[in-house]
Amino acid sequence: MRRASTPATLALLGLVLMPACGDDGGATTEGASSTTDGAGSTAGDATTAPPTGDPPTSSTTVEPTSTTAGPTTEPMTGTTTETGTTTLDTDTTTGDPSALCDRLGGEAGVGELVDGALAVVLNDDKVNGYFLNNDVDGGNLRTCLIKQLGQVAGCAGVEYDCLDMKTAHAGLGISTADFMDFALDFSTALDAHQGAHPDLGDDDKTAILGVLGELAPDIVEDVSSDATVYQRVGRKPAIKGLVGAPGQAGSFVDNVALDVAINGFFAAAEFERLNTCLTRQVGGIDGPTRYGLEVDAPPGIDPGVGVGNECKTMAVAHEGLVDVNDMVGIDINDFGALVTDLVTAMETAGVAASDQDAILGVLGPMCEDILAPEFKNQCPGASKIGTVEATNLAAPIPDDGYDGSLASMACAVLVVPDDAIDFVAAVTLTVAADHTFVGDLVIKIQGPDGTVSTILSRPGLVEGVDGQGDCCGDNANISPSTPLTFKNGGATDAEQIGAAIPDTSDIVCVDEQPPIACEFHPNPGAGPGMDLDDFLGLTAKGTWRVCVGDAGGGDSGTLHGITLVVDRVKYDPTP
Repeated sequence: MRRASTPATLALLGLVLMPACGDDGGATTEGASSTTDGAGSTAGDATTAPPTGDPPTSSTTVEPTSTTAGPTTEPMTGTTTETGTTTLDTDTTTGDPSALCDRLGGEAGVGELVDGALAVVLNDDKVNGYFLNNDVDGGNLRTCLIKQLGQVAGCAGVEYDCLDMKTAHAGLGISTADFMDFALDFSTALDAHQGAHPDLGDDDKTAILGVLGELAPDIVEDVSSDATVYQRVGRKPAIKGLVGAPGQAGSFVDNVALDVAINGFFAAAEFERLNTCLTRQVGGIDGPTRYGLEVDAPPGIDPGVGVGNECKTMAVAHEGLVDVNDMVGIDINDFGALVTDLVTAMETAGVAASDQDAILGVLGPMCEDILAPEFKNQCPGASKIGTVEATNLAAPIPDDGYDGSLASMACAVLVVPDDAIDFVAAVTLTVAADHTFVGDLVIKIQGPDGTVSTILSRPGLVEGVDGQGDCCGDNANISPSTPLTFKNGGATDAEQIGAAIPDTSDIVCVDEQPPIACEFHPNPGAGPGMDLDDFLGLTAKGTWRVCVGDAGGGDSGTLHGITLVVDRVKYDPTP
C-alpha cells in the first residue's frame, strides 16, 4: 500500500513553484482596469501556450501548516546553493545523487512532472489567476521550474539560475491559502507522475516536497490570507459566484437580469464572457488577475475570452449600448441601478462593508466610460460650479452715453481660472447697481472668445436699434442692496423689470405688487445674442466682461458689483 506524503512538507512546498520563476528581466505590465500594486506577475510576454490537459486526481491529503516552519527532518538532507534552491546530497537507497532524478524519469521525466503540475494549476481557479495573464512567459516559467526540480533531484548538469525565490515573488501578495492550494495541486501532479514512474517512492515525494518547502517563507507575503480585498472576499471562486449568471439567485448578474430599470441593456449579453471579465476586473483590484491581458485558458476556465478576444475597456464595451426597451443610452440613473444591484449582491455574499467600498471605489471612476456621450457630464467629478466676483467697483454708469459699444459702458473684468473641467454648461449673472430709471439701462456680457450677449435692453421700451429709441422705458429704481439676477429659466422676463412697481420712487424686487422673485430671464431686445445659452459649450477659462450702459438722459447710477457663476462640465454639452 502506497504511503501518503507528509502533510506538513506538502504544505511548505506549494508556492515554491508559483509563476514568478522568470529571468532577471521581471518587468510587470498593468491591465486595463484600475489596480493597486502587489499582485502582478513578473515574467515577459506570453509566447508559449500553457498546458491544457485534464488534471489528474490526488490521493494525498494536505492539512493547513504555518509557512514559517523551519527545516524538515525528512530522510534526505540537502545543501543550499547561491540561488536559494536546495539540492539533495545523496539517495537514501543507493547513495547515488542522480538516482532520484532517474526515478523521476530523468530530465525528461522532470519536464513531464512540471507539465502535469501546470495542467492541474491552470485548471484550479483558486490559484490560476496568477498564471492566466499574458504578461506571464509560459515558456520561461516551464524552463525555470524544470531547472528547479532538476537541481533538487540531482539531475546531472542541471542548475537553477533563475531569480531567487524572494525576488521572484516579491509584491505578488501570495497568501497562505494560495500556498496550500498550490501545494495540493502539485501533490496531485506528483501522485499522477508516480503512477507513470513506479520506481518513484513515497519517500522520494516527501523528500522533494520537504527540501523545496524550506523556501516557502521567502514566497508567502500574506500569512493570514486577509491582506487584500481579493483574499478577504474569497479569491477568484468567490468572486465568480458573486458576479454569477442569470438564474443564480442573489448574484450580481441575476440581480441585473431581474431589474427592469436596466435589464434591457443586457439583451444581447454573452453571460459567460461577462462573468469572466467582471471576475477578472474585481480580482484585479488588488489581486493577481490582469483585466485585458487574457490568454487561451483550459476548456471551462475563463470561458468567453482568449488571445484576440480579450476583455474590452469599459469605454469600448459600452460604446453605442442602448436599452432595447426605449433605445436610449446609459444615463446616471441606470448607472445608479447597476451599483445598487452590485451592492445587493455583495451584501448577499457577506462582503464586508469596507471591501464593498473598495470595490465601489474602483467602479465609480468608470462612470464616464460607461455612460452614453450625452450623459457623461452627469457622472461625479465631471462637473463643477465656479464663482468669480468683482466687488466695491463704484464705477459711474455714463449717463446717456451708450452707443451700442462696450466702450461706452461701465464694465467689470472677471477672470475665470483654467481647469480640466472647462466647457460652459450654464451661466448665472448677478448685478449690484443703483439707478433711478431702470428703463435707461442695457446690460451685456462678453465671453473669453469675444461672444457678446445682451441680458437686459431698456425694459419697458420696444427699441428698433440696440439701446436706442424714443423715451421711455420703465422708471422704477434699482438698489445694490437688492441685486438683479439673470439666469435662463428666471421667473420674470427681463423686459418686465419694474412693470409691477406702482410708484416711480419704488425699488425693483422690493416694492412690486404682487411681490416677485428677483431672478430674470434675459431678454436682448434689439441687442446681440439670445440668452445665456449663447455661451453653452464654449471654453470657460479666460477673461469675461460684464458691462452696464445708460441710453437715456436725466437719470444716473453706479455699478457696485458683479457676480458671475459658471457651471462647468468635462464634456462638450452641445448636441
